[in-house]
Parts: sequence; C-alpha cells; structure tokens
Amino acid sequence: MPPEPPSPGPSFPLISRFLNHLAGRWATPGSGRVAVCSPLVGLVSGLGAVAFLVLLEWMLRDVLGDVMGLRPPPTGEGEPSPVSYPGAWWLVLLIPAVGGLISGLLVFTWAPEAEGHGTDALIRAFHRGGGQIRARVPLIKGVASIVTIGTGGSAGSEGPIAQIGAGFGSFLARALRLTPDERRLLMLAGAAGGIGAIFRAPLGGALFVCEVLYMTAAMESAALLPCLSSAIVAYSTFALFITPRPIFIVPPLEFHGLLELPIFAMLAVACAGLGWLYVRVFYGLRDKVFRPMPLPRQLKPAVGGLMLGAMAVAFPQLMTGGYGWVQWGAIGMPPSLALPGASVFSPEMGVSLLLSLALLKTIATGLTISSGGSGGVFGPSIFIGGMLGGAIGQLLNAALPGQDLNHAAFALVGMGGFFAGVSKSPLASIVMVCEMSGSYSLLVPLMLVCGLNVGLSRRWTIYEEQVASPVDSPAHQGDFVVDVLERIRVGQVRVRTKGLEVVPEATPFPQVVRRVAGSTETLFPVVDDSGRLTGIFGLRDIRLALLGTDGLGELVIADDLAHRPPLTVTIEDDLHTALKRMTELNVDELPVVAAEGSTQLIGLLSRRDLVKAYTSQIEALRSPDPAAS
Repeated sequence: MPPEPPSPGPSFPLISRFLNHLAGRWATPGSGRVAVCSPLVGLVSGLGAVAFLVLLEWMLRDVLGDVMGLRPPPTGEGEPSPVSYPGAWWLVLLIPAVGGLISGLLVFTWAPEAEGHGTDALIRAFHRGGGQIRARVPLIKGVASIVTIGTGGSAGSEGPIAQIGAGFGSFLARALRLTPDERRLLMLAGAAGGIGAIFRAPLGGALFVCEVLYMTAAMESAALLPCLSSAIVAYSTFALFITPRPIFIVPPLEFHGLLELPIFAMLAVACAGLGWLYVRVFYGLRDKVFRPMPLPRQLKPAVGGLMLGAMAVAFPQLMTGGYGWVQWGAIGMPPSLALPGASVFSPEMGVSLLLSLALLKTIATGLTISSGGSGGVFGPSIFIGGMLGGAIGQLLNAALPGQDLNHAAFALVGMGGFFAGVSKSPLASIVMVCEMSGSYSLLVPLMLVCGLNVGLSRRWTIYEEQVASPVDSPAHQGDFVVDVLERIRVGQVRVRTKGLEVVPEATPFPQVVRRVAGSTETLFPVVDDSGRLTGIFGLRDIRLALLGTDGLGELVIADDLAHRPPLTVTIEDDLHTALKRMTELNVDELPVVAAEGSTQLIGLLSRRDLVKAYTSQIEALRSPDPAAS
C-alpha cells in the first residue's frame, strides 16, 4: 500500500507574516522566505548530525566492538587504537542479520519510503513530490540507518542525514504554508546542512544537493544560496559539540605537472569500469534476487544482512562504511594515529587485497541496501574509490619507479573520481574530498579524473530518480515555455482579420444554424448593432442548443448562445495569457481587441499561430543572429 501523503501541517499565521516582513526587508531577490528560514533549518540539521553521529558511534563501539570484537582502524578524528577482528564467526553472521531484521521491521511497518539509500527519496520528493516528506520519515530513516550501519551493514551516512535535514525543511515549509517551490528549496537546504555537517564538508554538501538532482552538468541554481546558508549554520552548530577535523589524514602531496595527467587518466578509466559494475550489481541484486524472493519485505534486509555476514567472515573490512580501513590500508596512518612500531603513511594492504575489497564492496553494499536495508551509498563509494586508487597507485609506483608517484594521491583522487562517476556530481565530489582530507594540493588531478569519469559513465547512475535536466523535471514543468511565451506580445503575432464569421446578436437561431453549417469556422464572435463585441460561441454551444430548443428555435437568437463576458486578449497581452485563456475556454482561437476594456474586435488569434511564434522564438534563442548583437 503506498504511503499516505503528508499532512498540511499546523498553521502559524503570525510567524508567516513575520517571515514575509523579513523576506521583504532582508532576503536577496528571488530567495524570499526560503533565505530567511534556511539558517533555522541548518541549525536543526546540525543538531541532527550530532545526534546521528553520537548514536552511530555508540552502536559501533558497543555492538561491533564489544560484542563482535571488530574494531576498525581510526579515522583522522580518532585516537590511536589497536585493530582487532571478530572472534566468533557465528556472531559475524548473526549480528548483521538481526540488524537487517530490526531495520526492515521499522521501515516497512511505519515508513516504506525510507528504504534503501535516502538520497533517491530526496531526489524523488523534489521532482515528483512537491518537496513533501512525511514527518515520521526522518526519524524512522535515522534510527533504521543507525541500526543497519551499527550492526555491520555496508552503508553510509549521507542518505539518512540528508533525509533528517530535508524532512525538517519540508515540515517547516508546510507549517508556514510556503509554496511548493519554496518547500522544495527548503527541503534541499536541510539536506545540504546535514550532509555538510556530518562529512565536515559544508561547501561540498551545498554543492552536492544542487548537483545530484540531474544526470547532466545542470544544477539547481536557485537552491545554492539557501543551501550555503544552511550548511554554514549546520557545520557551525556541529562544531559546538564535535571538533571538526579532516576525516582522512594524508601526507604532504604534490602535483608534478603535465606528465602526470595521462597517469591519472588511467585511474579515471578504471573508476568508470568499476562504477559500471557497481551500478549493475547494486540494481541487479535488487531486481533479480531480492524482489523475486518469496518473503515479506520486512524480512529481506535480514537475508541481505546474513549474506553480508557470510562475506564478512573472510573479509570483515566490508562491514560498515569503512573509512578507517581506507586510511589504514590504502593511505597509511599519520604519526598522530600510528601505533608503536607501525610505519607512518605506509599502506598496510597489498594490491591484491585492495582490489579484492574494492570489488567485494560493490556486492556487500548491494546486499545491504538493495535488500531494503537503510543507509547511504556515499560511504561505500568512497571506500571503493579509495581502495581502487590505492591499488593502482601501488601498481604504478612499482612499474614507474622514476616518477615519484605517491600511492596516497591515487587513493584520494580515486575517492572523488569514483563517486563523481556513479553520482554525476563532479563539482561536489572534488570539493568534498578536498574538505574531508583538508588538502587542496591534488585539485587538478581531481578535476581531471572527476570530469573524465563523468564523461565516460554518462549512461548509468546510482541514483535512479535523477532526470537529465531541469526541462525533464516535473518540478519545472512549464517554466521554460511560460518564460518564452511571456516575451512575445499578441501584437507581434499574426492575427487573422479576414474570413471571420461575425454574427449579429439579433440573428435568429435557424439562421445561425445555416450560417454555421456553411462555414469552416469553429469560433463565432457575436456583435451588437454598432459592431462591438458582446460575446462568442462555438460549435459545442450550437450542438447543445439543438438538443435543448425542442421547436422553440424561432425564439432563440445568437445573443442567447454567447458567452459573457467574452474572454479576449489585447495586442499588448503576452502569449502566455492568451494560451491560458484558450485553455480555459477549450478553444483553438481567441478574439483580439484593441485595448483592455475595449469591445472593438480586431481579429482572431489561433493556437497554431501561437505555437509557430513560440517555435520561432526558441530557434532564435538557440541560434542567435550575430548581426543583431
């Protein structure tokens, strides 16, 4: 059964009036009430990110660490601690299965739309849902994701935290009775705040939600300022409770110029190939394994967790998001995290293990999320790209000893390049990896690999709800047509003045029928003795009159058939107004008068001529005349 639509929410008229006052005095043009509300949404998103992270770390420590015995390497924000692996193999099977069962019961009982990776739900709510997210969804999504990841599920945090922030933005917009467009933007602002805070990447989070809506290079530019505002406040709120430090610590890295570009281009090709496999495996498991499975939906995440556990018995690194494993195994530990006797910034995994983990992580993520489990795909994508980049870096370093290549540079660039290809968000991927590592030294190779991978992988995406461009989004349906039609005046278009079938208002009904029968017209203006327009009628009106006169036709005149007041346009009206009035009357032609309030008939504007003018204007915009500039 489809989820019930969200309720309109409570009404706060005094707050709405106050916001309108602030919007008129402070907000930038075009941003209005959304700009006023965005900082508040950012505040709640930042607090949500803190709560989510604290609860998730508690689960990872007490369930995976104390019960299962799995203690991954620390990230850049952690403290030196020994790495330990699970003690009992049966716990590795049991705990992810139990986590999947709890998550499945939570999601499919109370909020079925919260299944899977929440970013797709966010994109769908923007394009097709009017920015509506039920109030319970962020809570269910957050708890289910904490349970999924905290019991070892291969998933990330961006999906659930995006829905937590977006859910509050949607709720606030409903409570204040904002328009659907404003609600969409405030929803995106909430998602940007949550992502920017939890990944310590405020600029990257703002860019991500503007960019991830579309498969092409298009962005939701109207959302950029609200998203930046929300991300600033969310990140600052997060910093009050958790000191933000880079998630990954990398050694001093340098880009050595033009000769390195072909080498990094090889990494882009590898990222594109593995990205294709990632998407195929992810949706292949959903469509060919879990959907046909003859089990209730609530139980399928438990099956996915059990299958993940079977893989994790041999490769426990596949569990959870795995940032620590990337730091330890592909980049190497910094001095601040290295244990006594450990080599600093030397990868602890060889090429074969790095490649195995990169490939197996694609399956592990599909088992967790495609089965209906709750979590995001950003974390696993960073894991896959980092492991792939680290492996290629080690291979190239051994094959080209004179090039002074750093394996950590390839791991870092691989993270951004891989995610850019599968998500179609190159700008966000570049910035987020730089913010997460605290280093912009590899900006140029990141730009190359992200851009090249997006070009190579333009036919597939991990986010099914993306559309090609704003033109293809139901959220923008009509925007571009209206914009073009509003530029053209009726006086600039051909208005037919000849061959009109003008009917005097005193014409008897039988004579009207004979005139209509002998005419090719479909719309008939009715005029008085002075030739002034008093009404109009069409063929449907004649048919209805024929059915209802019953011998009283001699008493009916043309004036009785006419619609009053006649819907007309002036030569100064735009074509958008004309098209709206044609739609209201359900006619293909419309009377044109000299001026507003005038009854002097000039002629008829046809829908065909309106469309022709629109097409000509579109062609002119696509191919401007150089001589006219």
